[in-house]
Amino acid sequence: MMIFLLWSLSLLSSGWACLWESIPPCSCRPIGTRTTEVTCTGAISVDELQNSLIRVQGQPIQTLFVMDSSLLYFPSDVFMGLKVEKLHLFNSTLADLTDSEEAFEGLGKSLKTLVIEECTILNGLRWEELKNLKNLTTLKTVKANLNAIDSDISEIAHLNLDNLELIQDSISYIDDKAFAPFQNLKVLSLKRNYISEVKRSMLPSPATKLAVINLSYNQIEMLPSDIFEDMPQLTYVILSANELATIDQTTFSPVWRQLKKLDLLDNPMRCDCRMKWMLGLQYPINTWANCALPPFLNGTSIVDLRREQLTC
Repeated sequence: MMIFLLWSLSLLSSGWACLWESIPPCSCRPIGTRTTEVTCTGAISVDELQNSLIRVQGQPIQTLFVMDSSLLYFPSDVFMGLKVEKLHLFNSTLADLTDSEEAFEGLGKSLKTLVIEECTILNGLRWEELKNLKNLTTLKTVKANLNAIDSDISEIAHLNLDNLELIQDSISYIDDKAFAPFQNLKVLSLKRNYISEVKRSMLPSPATKLAVINLSYNQIEMLPSDIFEDMPQLTYVILSANELATIDQTTFSPVWRQLKKLDLLDNPMRCDCRMKWMLGLQYPINTWANCALPPFLNGTSIVDLRREQLTC
């Protein structure tokens, strides 16, 4: 009992009072003995939010959630003094992310992951506001009202991003060189959008680190023949639920032997002589693709195809 009391007092003296109290709109719970998770819910007053967050200044915060909130913006000093590894904004409405040119000031050294999910930013998400998050490695937006990826996304290309996910949105246009400057990318996901066209120029060249491309649930009818060139680390290609009709030899040959996963489910695949090239090769360990046409092959996995079935 004495040891527990001494431990409790030491935590209190170290500023870990959030282990026992909730200061609206935020509450805090421990994650192990060295870090915390802070959740701020229903914030409508910037002053109240700031007064609550002051209580956890200097403490390591694994994840800071701001959810179900409605604010004009995050003042430039609201995150000062915080050590946040992951910031997750969820189901909240703001006019702007910040009242200055730099969003999330004070988190530049600690923040590694930023998630903006189902949020309405009335004046739009401006990439340049994130340019000083020097240690950011993961950026994920979900239903963030994005309808285009323009050239201004290059404003954050200098960051150490290796995981970029812009998903479940309304993206239908991508600038020809949108992601080309992102040399550190390992994972690029644009799933569940309205993308109908992709170009090799949109991606780094060479893409020496890119391992995962996820373009599932879009409207892509054809892939450029050079789309996978100069991608020595590419192992996961996820293109399910598009409008692709074949698996072109020129397109897939550069990466076929290195792929661990190829997902082409729910595409209108016509299994004909254009696919004969695959029969003499080993399929990726996880190959998911079924024929839609001709009718007698409907539902047949491509890994079960026989040469005599593939006619033109």
